Amino acid sequence: MIKLGVDNGNYNTKSSEGMLYASGYTASDKEFITPDMQLFYEGRYYAVGERRMRFQQDKTREPDTFMLTLPAIADAMKRAGTTSAEIALGVGLPIDSYGTQKEAFRRYFLRDNVSFLFEGTSYRCRIAECKVFAQGHAALCRYYPQLKDYRSITLVDIGGYTVDILTLHDLRLDRSSCASLRMGTITLYSRIQDTLQRNDILLSDELITDAIRGDIQHADSKLIHAVVEQAVAAYCKELLNALRERGLDLRLPTVFAGGGAELLELMLRRSDINTVAVLNRFANADGFRLLMG
Repeated sequence: MIKLGVDNGNYNTKSSEGMLYASGYTASDKEFITPDMQLFYEGRYYAVGERRMRFQQDKTREPDTFMLTLPAIADAMKRAGTTSAEIALGVGLPIDSYGTQKEAFRRYFLRDNVSFLFEGTSYRCRIAECKVFAQGHAALCRYYPQLKDYRSITLVDIGGYTVDILTLHDLRLDRSSCASLRMGTITLYSRIQDTLQRNDILLSDELITDAIRGDIQHADSKLIHAVVEQAVAAYCKELLNALRERGLDLRLPTVFAGGGAELLELMLRRSDINTVAVLNRFANADGFRLLMG
């Protein structure tokens, strides 16, 4: 049996095997011109990693999240040297929906006789086991040995749509501290795109990421840089204020996780925040896999 952790983010899908792609697709009745990230499933072709999905509060209501998990499963099967296998899947939910959606999310993934083509190779699998974990908390698990000397740790997991927060005391979870804020980086991207569009500049999410990293190649790069710098500073200020309003003292040891934290790391390492670690974007998927045992 192949054990695999998959973080089905609203922005990106990440696997414990290190696979990452945008959580979206373009669908067609015909093959696309290149096989890269092409999935054929239940009679249709999908170019995975394009046109991100709209936010889904309950992902079990649509087939999208399951379908977007198949490339990660194919990658794990390829690494294992097989095209037919039983799969044990570890997945996660935001803290605020974990209690209410956990069982439905688990059942959503459990399926027999799943057949699909990915990048020209035929795969068949049975998802025999699925365990659901709380995002953020799972991300910390692999790092417990490095964090054991801290009496108190605040985790801030910055995802595409949500920011999950929790506090540990002596590595024990303070359940009253758990919360999800709808302040993920999608709001930052939308704000930047709206401002640039008013200047007749049209950038995809991927190019916005390049701009935030300072790598944009555009005739109006100076204007883009100024817009991005202002928007990032405003987003970080609003986020940090929201965390403080929830009673979090960020001068206590704080760990940031998620793709948003990785992207904004320079803004999170400053004198008024006691940042002891910024975990990479695979931390949740790695944690799901680790917690499966």
